This record gives sequence, C-alpha cells and structure tokens, in this order.
Amino acid sequence: MIVWLASYPRSGNTLLRQILKCCFDLSSCEGLEPVPDHFRDHDPTREEYFGSYFPKGDPEEFYQQARCSSELVLIKSHQKPRDNHKAIYVVRDGRLALQSFVKFQDTFHPGQSTFESLVLGDHPYGDWSSHYQAWCEPARGPTLVVRFEELRDADATVLRRLQEFLGYTGPVKPWVNPQAELRKRVPTFYGHGQPTWQPDSFWTDTRLRQFYTLHGELMIQLGYATVAEVEAGAYPVGCDEERMLQFARQLVNQRNELQRVADERLRVIQQLEAACAERLAVIEQFACGRQEHLATIRQLEGDLERLRRATGSRRWKLVQQLAMRLGLLKT
Repeated sequence: MIVWLASYPRSGNTLLRQILKCCFDLSSCEGLEPVPDHFRDHDPTREEYFGSYFPKGDPEEFYQQARCSSELVLIKSHQKPRDNHKAIYVVRDGRLALQSFVKFQDTFHPGQSTFESLVLGDHPYGDWSSHYQAWCEPARGPTLVVRFEELRDADATVLRRLQEFLGYTGPVKPWVNPQAELRKRVPTFYGHGQPTWQPDSFWTDTRLRQFYTLHGELMIQLGYATVAEVEAGAYPVGCDEERMLQFARQLVNQRNELQRVADERLRVIQQLEAACAERLAVIEQFACGRQEHLATIRQLEGDLERLRRATGSRRWKLVQQLAMRLGLLKT
C-alpha cells in the first residue's frame, strides 16, 4: 500500500520524513522522480535521520509492485499526483516556500530558474497554488494536510494524527527536532526553517505584487494572509499588469499540461518497448530451440538411412546407439 509524502519543494517534505523515521522508525523511498546522480550515493545522514532509500532496478516496476503490496510503502514526491492512493501533504506559507526554492535552485541548479519562472510555475513541479490544489482536491483520494509549522515542533497531537492516518500500531517516540545538527553537516541544504514569514530584501514590492496576484487566494484560504493584505499587495484586477500575469500563467499551465501528457505517453511507449523486448527474447529462444530440433531431426534421418542400409551385427549396433540417443535404452 502506497502512502505518498507530498509537498511543493522546500515546504517540509524532508522534515516529515525525519519525523516518520525518528518517531515511527518508518523509512521512505525517493527516486521515482529525477534526482541528481550524487543523490543516489550512500549518505549516512539521510539514512540515519529520515530513512531514505532508492528502489533497486526499474523505478516503474517498483511503483507497480508497491501499489499491490499489502505492506506500507512511503514514497516522497514533489510531482503532481499520478494516482488516488493516500497522501500526507505538507503545506507551508507560499512566501517562505518560494523564497527557499529560489535559493535552492540558485545553489544546486544555477541558471535554470528565476523568481519569475517559479512564481508562474514554469518548472516540472508547477506553481505553489496549483500544486496544493492538485494534491488536496477531494476527488483525488484520502489526503492528510499538515503544516510546516506544525511539524517543526511536532507534539503528541500531531504524531497521533500521523499515526492514525498511516494505520501505524507500533511504538512512537517523542519528536526532537535535529535541524541544528543537520545545518552544521550540510548548511547548503538544511535551512533555518522559519515558521512565520517576515518581510526582507528578497521580497521587493514588485515580487510581492506578483505573488499576491497569482497566489493570494490560496494564501487567504490557508490563513497565511488576510483579505486586506492580499488586496493591498496584489495588482488591481483588470489592470495591465494583472492581466499580463494571468495570461503568462495560463500559457505556462498549458505548456505544463502538454508536457505531462507527453511524459505519460513516453512512459507508455517505454513500457511497450520493454514488453516487445521480452516477447522478442521469447521468440529468439523458440527460434534457437527450433534450430536445435531441426538439427536433431536431420541427425535422426541420417541415422535411419544408415540403419536401413546396414545388415547383420552392424545393424543391431546402430539400433542400440539410436535407442540410447533417444533415451529408450540406458547405457
């Protein structure tokens, strides 16, 4: 049974996995989506603090087996949902998540993204609002939404919610947040984990206007911003800037959807190619067997011809040899 551990990037996915490992001793899989090669290297910190592992062999085969397994399989994901299995979705104030994601991209993937591209969703993971909506719409499947700020200092109530949703019946240890130690080890990856947003130099007036224009509705819905704050910060509805932003977002969403369809079709093509390769191997095996059978038949034809021509003791000897070759007579 799959339970997805999903979030928009830099929203607390790793923190959730730390809690599941440290408090429940549950490991979680990653690697069903593209990751840098070095992420697959042995990493004692990841294994110790959040039980990270990568599937052996074909990731798609691992996914199909996990779907049918009676055992609990936790899978991390930043991608949009691909099925209706249960999910724990971590949400964080969009301003904090987006700022951290921009920094992460600049550090690990320089030149691939900008604030403008990420606020619009010009990325394989999409934008902050559409990501939340895709995972949390009621029709998708059972989803437990937890907030980053809840996980940061997870108390017994939060742990009980996770436990009940997972159907976990084993021992539960109290949560002790290890972020300070992790920041010492890998400061470029583990941030300070701010629970609440405060204005700083990153958030210029233009960036705030762009963000509130595109994501203000969800910020209000989740209680991360007030109606007055969003109305004051966003571009007025109908102005040139607002219409241009919405149009750009629409184009990006259309492009992302086309890419999603193309990726899905490529996955089907790859599955068909694998099936064809398996059948071709069977055909080649049959062909090899056919050649062996033909060679045996030709040999038997030669033996029978020699037997027909032989007489006396020579004929009897050939009969014995032929019977032994056919397994009719033991040596």
